Parts: sequence; C-alpha cells; structure tokens
Amino acid sequence: MISHAPALYGGHSAREPALITRAQQGDPEAFGELYRMYHDAVAAFISIRARSNPPLVEDLTADVFTKAWAKIGTFRWTGTSIRAWLCTIARNVVADHFKVAATRRLTFVDQITNVGDVWATPVSTAEDTVLSTLAAADLHDALSGITPRQQAVIRLRFLSELSVSETARTMGTTDAAVKTLQWRALDSLRRVYVKAEA
Repeated sequence: MISHAPALYGGHSAREPALITRAQQGDPEAFGELYRMYHDAVAAFISIRARSNPPLVEDLTADVFTKAWAKIGTFRWTGTSIRAWLCTIARNVVADHFKVAATRRLTFVDQITNVGDVWATPVSTAEDTVLSTLAAADLHDALSGITPRQQAVIRLRFLSELSVSETARTMGTTDAAVKTLQWRALDSLRRVYVKAEA
C-alpha cells in the first residue's frame, strides 16, 4: 500500500497514488480510472513493437491491464508514476507474444503441403537463397539439426519476420550477436540440407 505521496506526480496530479491505493484494496472503479489515464500510453508503447497492427495492439494492451489488475498489490509507490510499471508489463507481454508466435508458426511448418509459390520468389541475399531451396518437410528436419538458439533466431527472423533489432530485444542480446547467430544458423541449415540431399 501507498503510505506517503508528494503533491504532484508526472502529468496527472495527486489523484494517482490515491487511485492506486484504492485499486490495491480491490476497487475496480479506481483501477478503471488508472486504465483510462494510461491506456493510450501503453497502446502507443506496444504499437511501436507490434508494427502498428491495431488488432494485435488492442489484444496486447488488454493483456497488460489484465496482468496489472491481477498484480496491482505488488506495485510499490516510489514517487514515480505507475506508467513505468505498466510499460514494463507491456514489454514482457510483447516479448512473450512474439516468443509464442514464433513457436506456434514453427509447429505448423511441417503441415504445409505446398509452399512452392511462397519459397520460389526471386532471391537476392544468402538468407533468401538458403530458405528458398527448402521444402516444408526439409525445413522442419533441418531445424531439428541445429542448436536451440539458432532455431530461435531463424524462427524470429524468418517465420515471425522480426527485424534484427526486434530479434535482439526478444532474445536479450545485441544486433551484432543476432547477425552472427543468424549467419551461423543459416550456414548450419545449409550444411544439414546438403547432407540430406547427398
């Protein structure tokens, strides 16, 4: 619970700590007011990370506030707006979403029967060259032959279509490390695929 609060907080006034205290005591109307105060800020934060996909942004924003309501009792007032706490929850919700999405997409790759048109597009990079030659079943088998981190980078970069920076944030590493890991993963996939063809 909040025991002491200064007079002004960020852009919102002294109402915020009182609303937090009431929400922590189980008052849904107080939490609803916090929701109205911070919904747009949390949605904007998520929108940057979710590629401005409005339905996904709304779903993830709803998840953030559901989790915040469930954990409001753990929030401790430090004189800083609750917005930072909500954005931390949002960052974790977005990361969890993309991890699950990458796994879900990989799970169903082996069930695709005709990916010729998808994989036969003109290629211009080494990554495209490797991936364009793999059939669905071959891709599934090849992925099982590389390390878990290499699988993760392939899932995030090519199946979830995340940028290098997004992949780095999701994996908790640097852009340079993702590029190196991606190169090694693609090289490993190529070797696995060539071995299977021999």
